[in-house]
Amino acid sequence: MEDIINAVKTSDNGFLETRNGIKVLHISGRPYERGYQHGFLLAREISEVIPDAITGAASVIAKACNCSMGQAIEIMQQGKEAAEGYIPPEFKEEMRGIANGMVAAGSTLDYDDIVLWNTMYDQWCFYARPDLSDPNKDSARHAYPPGCSSFSAWGEATVNGRMIFGKNMDNLDIPGTTEHRILAIVRPDRGYGHAFITHPGMIAIDGGINEDGVEMMTHRSSSANETLKGCGIGILSRLILANAHRVEDAINILTVYPRCTGINYHVADAKARAAVVVEVSATEIAVRYPQGGKDMLWTANHYNCYPGWRGYEGYNMVENQAPVLRMPDVSTIEKWQESLNDTGNPYISGAGRFVRYEQLLDEHYGRIDEEVGKRILGDRVDPYTGKERDWQEAHPGRNYGVTICMYSQAVKYADDVQFYKSRKRGSFSARISNLWSMVSILDNGDFWVAMKDFPAPRGGYELFNLRSELSRF
Repeated sequence: MEDIINAVKTSDNGFLETRNGIKVLHISGRPYERGYQHGFLLAREISEVIPDAITGAASVIAKACNCSMGQAIEIMQQGKEAAEGYIPPEFKEEMRGIANGMVAAGSTLDYDDIVLWNTMYDQWCFYARPDLSDPNKDSARHAYPPGCSSFSAWGEATVNGRMIFGKNMDNLDIPGTTEHRILAIVRPDRGYGHAFITHPGMIAIDGGINEDGVEMMTHRSSSANETLKGCGIGILSRLILANAHRVEDAINILTVYPRCTGINYHVADAKARAAVVVEVSATEIAVRYPQGGKDMLWTANHYNCYPGWRGYEGYNMVENQAPVLRMPDVSTIEKWQESLNDTGNPYISGAGRFVRYEQLLDEHYGRIDEEVGKRILGDRVDPYTGKERDWQEAHPGRNYGVTICMYSQAVKYADDVQFYKSRKRGSFSARISNLWSMVSILDNGDFWVAMKDFPAPRGGYELFNLRSELSRF
């Protein structure tokens, strides 16, 4: 099918277009320059999404922390102040460029709003986990969404041995997020050209791909060791995408830079046909490599770096996850797995998806290509019962019946609230599903994006080529 391209507008060395229903932002140059292009070209969208989504995020935090909306906004402002000192100078300049560009195009928002917006996902991770000092707040833990999942396959697992990387970003459809999804193509003045999916005004969310064949994804994985005084997932994603030539570079970045919350970073290199999952908290880091002689790796929203588990030997990341996920006994692998697969535990995020990825990768081993990758990311089969859900059939529990392509029950988060920096008032409910999905084969630059539906895979995938996109600057 021939691409349907609607050119929107240009600014210096940046431009914005809509291709087959997907909004694509191209920005280039020094940090401030690419930020200015971003802000100027997407000023209207930024002015819409920030009041809506900050209100949504504050509502989630208010529900989790059992406080008012006003208190939740104040909590977020305090979180922004804690995190701001850990934003590297180049990204502060990019955010300042976004702010100045959107103001030049007529927005009434400012730089502080952009910084707040860029810390939003990290604040969700931090504030919406259970308060370990107050067991009375346990029931609020359901407010944070289960998160994301991904797989990589190469060598004997795939057609022609090529690296296939697939990832789902799962989140709540709070106001503004489904309407404002964009694909960003970045040609920086230094480092590798790269691409990622984000929201207007946000310099990144959770992973992407670069022109040197490195691809990555982030996955929430709660830990007792967390802080906001560190680099968030968007910052670390951009650092890896712009600077990593191989997986070891990503490991180094994640080791050297201060980190915030518990995250699983899945990183792959199409050139070397290698992949790792780097499990981190604010104070700990461990690396999981492919095991069992198979050319595949996958992860979801819990740690798997447990000594003796699937050949892993090293630091035990599970010990400091257990109290957050309320796993009663992780003293042995058997006890840990029993706790992890407790379908009645409302604190664990769909552990069955880890099992289902292995089932599908084994089933298609040797025949995995981009089409198989898309089917895996759209899979709606419960790994324990074999039952397939309809696209919009809700899974029954947080750790029960959750599938790779998930769809939760709706939860009401706000009732007649005043929206952030807006005259609007309103109520809303939200549910968790796939906000976007991507499959990539980066030895030739091809990647397929789904971001037009909720769940995203239901709306189909559109083909892009990173090399071609970068050549358009």
